Amino acid sequence: MAAVDNWRTCLNDLKFFKQLRENNNTDSKQKKGAFSKSLLKILDTDLFVWDGYDDQLLNYNLKNFSTNSTEKKSRFQTLQCTNPPRYEIDHIEFNSTKSFLALWGSSGVMVVEIPQRWGKFSEFEGGKPLVACKTTSVADHYFASHKSVQLLQVAWHPGSETDSHLTLLTSDNLLSTYDLKEPDVPLHTVKLGDAVQDVSDSPNKPSYRAALGDVAASFDFGPAIPLQRKNRLHSTLVSPDVVWPAYVVYGNGDVIIAFTDLTPDLTGIKNLSIQGPLLMHPPAEDNYGVDASSIAVLGTSPTVLVIATRDGKLHHCLVMDSCTEDNTLQSESPSVTSVDSSLLYLNPDEVSLYVYESVELELSLTTNSVETDEYIEDTFTCPIKIMKDSIAPDRYHCTHSAGVHTIVLPWVQEYQKFFTDDQTDNVPEQEACIVEHLVCTKPLPSSPVAPVLGLGLVKGLSVEPSLLTLTSDYELVSLPLCPSRYRNSGETLRSSEDPTAIESPLRRLSRESFDEYIKKILQRNVTNPKLKFDKKTEISQQECFQLLTRTTQVFRGEYLQKQEHAQQEIQKRVRILRNLRIQQEEDIEHLKVSQNKVRDMAENLASKYSDCQDKQEEIIQRIEDVMRRLQEKMPLMSEAERGMKRELETMEEQLKVYKRSLEQLKIKQEYQKRQISQTPNRVYASPTLKSGQLKQIKEVLQQEGDDLSEMLKRVNALKLEAGV
Repeated sequence: MAAVDNWRTCLNDLKFFKQLRENNNTDSKQKKGAFSKSLLKILDTDLFVWDGYDDQLLNYNLKNFSTNSTEKKSRFQTLQCTNPPRYEIDHIEFNSTKSFLALWGSSGVMVVEIPQRWGKFSEFEGGKPLVACKTTSVADHYFASHKSVQLLQVAWHPGSETDSHLTLLTSDNLLSTYDLKEPDVPLHTVKLGDAVQDVSDSPNKPSYRAALGDVAASFDFGPAIPLQRKNRLHSTLVSPDVVWPAYVVYGNGDVIIAFTDLTPDLTGIKNLSIQGPLLMHPPAEDNYGVDASSIAVLGTSPTVLVIATRDGKLHHCLVMDSCTEDNTLQSESPSVTSVDSSLLYLNPDEVSLYVYESVELELSLTTNSVETDEYIEDTFTCPIKIMKDSIAPDRYHCTHSAGVHTIVLPWVQEYQKFFTDDQTDNVPEQEACIVEHLVCTKPLPSSPVAPVLGLGLVKGLSVEPSLLTLTSDYELVSLPLCPSRYRNSGETLRSSEDPTAIESPLRRLSRESFDEYIKKILQRNVTNPKLKFDKKTEISQQECFQLLTRTTQVFRGEYLQKQEHAQQEIQKRVRILRNLRIQQEEDIEHLKVSQNKVRDMAENLASKYSDCQDKQEEIIQRIEDVMRRLQEKMPLMSEAERGMKRELETMEEQLKVYKRSLEQLKIKQEYQKRQISQTPNRVYASPTLKSGQLKQIKEVLQQEGDDLSEMLKRVNALKLEAGV
């Protein structure tokens, strides 16, 4: 736990970070802008921050705080560009494989090749303090020949197999994709509209088209769409191609879809027309804001689109297929381009934006005047940048010139279940998003702007993830993000539920659990952010009192009152459960008495059942006896008796055969005796038998005699039984 506290509290005390803060705060040449930047990135536990003073990238591993070595804790690496940029860097962006880093500002973009890691601690080039990195300028010739064009946004293309394709959005309404192998020639370019500029345009002066909102402000890639190619000869479909839609928002709030691809074929994806402006439901007179600044596509299903405006409004839209009426209206609306693609591809399905909710961020803290006790209106506006959360797809973060906000969309999970489950027809209930004001750098309308210079998400060092904010004074502010504040923590660490457990009747009556009910009561609509404004800002006692009053009101309304309400509900629940317990105890006593009565009745019934069973067996035996006697008195013989008769007749015939054989033997015996008596003087050789043979003959004759006697007895007995 000590290591966790160290990295959160002691990061600003590191030597290299102190030097970074001193150089960038005392640099007279550097002009502090009024808009937020993105100069800080966190990959796993590696912290990267851009040093604009020396034009180099600093790397620090947050795991160094877990060691006891002072040298290891202060160890960092410097990634120096071989060809440093000649313009101010406002944003840094890593690709998905962390092999390239894009450095870009309004005047150009440069890509840094990240060196390899090796060694004991897996550091760059084995742990060298200073590492030289190869740099590549992208579209350098284009920006040099178009001085009035500004770079609005840079993003790595998600469809790149080598992760080396970069997509640029410029102020001349061009969406260009470059390959790092040929950084000066765009792979393909999508024209988002008329690119004519004012004659008086300059890099530091916006054009009249930007003031009217006709210039694209931001873009983000959506999930890939399979595109069917049409065969020209047989008009049949062949293997599909995958395209990546880029959702582009204009300053006036219009959203279009530009389909991008990485194939350099001239007859390929360039012939696809742009969809839009997309219809938004329900329609609004101001088109949901006329000063859009950024757009983001959350990695959820269904696809959720977030549109941010400069006045602090956020619109959460569901991207869904358009109905027939929407397709008709959208086809009648003027499209940005009118390229015929019917010969090559089937156009993707038309989509529309369904605005689920709109929320307004509190840029400056809302306070009341001390003299009049009236609400002080704030007309402050600034661009809002959206950073998607890599842990939770239904959560994102907003950075702007006045601080940091975190927004969670709890209804996304319910709609995901609704769209994936075909058996349910119940639309999820309306549920508002959760907005938490984490850092405020402009607490009062009169306070100067102190834009946030970077925001990163730290995970893996503690149980809960944390947000690391880089303020305008180059100080790091770490705030933990507790998932329990926003969503259920998931499955509890317990064994499987007992299948014999009985569910409480109260849970059957209520749709939501009591815990969820208490969480909704304690849910805060307004928070007290951490104040982190410019150190040079002087705040009067009256302004301090306004902040104190506002903080007290928030604590009273969002903490004390809600806790009292939750306490009352808990006490009410306890009273109900206590009364139910008393009633259930009485019911248990009554059931015990009933159980004893039922047990006695069961014993009596068991005894009666045993007697009935014995009586039934006795009756069955008597019935069998009666049936046997009736069968004996019947004049006709049964099948068994007929079979016995046939067997006796067979045995009688066999006895006759045996009798004739016996008579023949007697005749032979008499004949032999006469022959012997007639020749008394004749000498015959007396046969001699061995004792064993004689014994065997006696046994055989005795056995045959026994068999004959036994058969005679059986015949006599059967005759008696049959009455023959």
